[in-house]
Amino acid sequence: MNPVRILLLLPLLAAPSPARPFRQALPGYVFQFPRDHGAHPGFAIEWWYFTGHLWSADGRRRYGYQLTFFRRGLDAAWTGSPAWRTDQIHLAHAAFTDVAQGRFSMEERLNREGIPAAAATGSLDLRNASWSARMAAGGRIHLSFQVAGAALELDLDPATRPVVFGADGVTRKGADPAAASHYVTFPRLASAGTLRQGGRDTVLRGSSWMDHEFSSSQLAPGQVGWDWAGIQLRDGRSLMLYRLRDAGGAQDPWSTLTEVAADGRILRTTPDFQLTGGAWRAPSGASYPLPLRLRAWEADWTLEPLVPDQELRTRAGAAITYWEGACRVRDRDGREVGDAYVELTGYAHSMQGRF
Repeated sequence: MNPVRILLLLPLLAAPSPARPFRQALPGYVFQFPRDHGAHPGFAIEWWYFTGHLWSADGRRRYGYQLTFFRRGLDAAWTGSPAWRTDQIHLAHAAFTDVAQGRFSMEERLNREGIPAAAATGSLDLRNASWSARMAAGGRIHLSFQVAGAALELDLDPATRPVVFGADGVTRKGADPAAASHYVTFPRLASAGTLRQGGRDTVLRGSSWMDHEFSSSQLAPGQVGWDWAGIQLRDGRSLMLYRLRDAGGAQDPWSTLTEVAADGRILRTTPDFQLTGGAWRAPSGASYPLPLRLRAWEADWTLEPLVPDQELRTRAGAAITYWEGACRVRDRDGREVGDAYVELTGYAHSMQGRF
């Protein structure tokens, strides 16, 4: 997208306009699928997150990927050229980690809704330039995207029904009732496809995680960022971690850790967990608590990055800098017991006013 147009869009992406009455995420929401895999333009903020761990068919090479589609609602009364008039902006981030090469690459897209980008309502059908995510009638999701010369075509098959987090259809993110979202995920998707790079095709197998959230406010006053992890343990359980932090680094009481059974049932949820870490300094100057150490339910896990520098330094839209990357999971005895994707925000700058 033209840099001048990006600059013009920055204030539009920074915060919802008070002129438009966006819906709030309130208790009592009843999810219906496949409808709720699609877009919800009545809410200000929406994202679809795909992350995954992939291996070559011979098991010798390992990769990680992230593909995220963001939708941002604008003031319905916003004016401009009729050819470009819209109340929706679409941002997308994609990243690819080649573990053997120790290389991390990322790209981004920013487009107005229309020919360049769209998010369908009623079904999962997303596109932003040449990147896309679509769910077929049987539930299989196909991803197509490219990052720095690596082109991926992936088919994702859910292992369970969708998992809805929170209570009564809503996940609270703070004491302010407006700081909440509707949150649904597929914690395990069997993944298969191809990587085309340097004129060669590599067959891939692995596992992915999909998060889908929609809301009109993600942070309560005083919160500056969050730590998120999608953890796939080898025993079939999945853990979803969401820690919200204030400016002093303290953990907000509304932070949650959820354990999901292999069949998709939520087993238990708790705000009582400890998350500590190291102090890895990124090229941006931000210091991230890596590796992460999680303690809960009398168990300990370490989330260890497969490649240290998996920081996304974006420029489009709200120009967010954050760490999102592939990790291995070790138990207290150092044994490798799973895989994880970790997202760390609010370390390079506050996320207030950006989502």
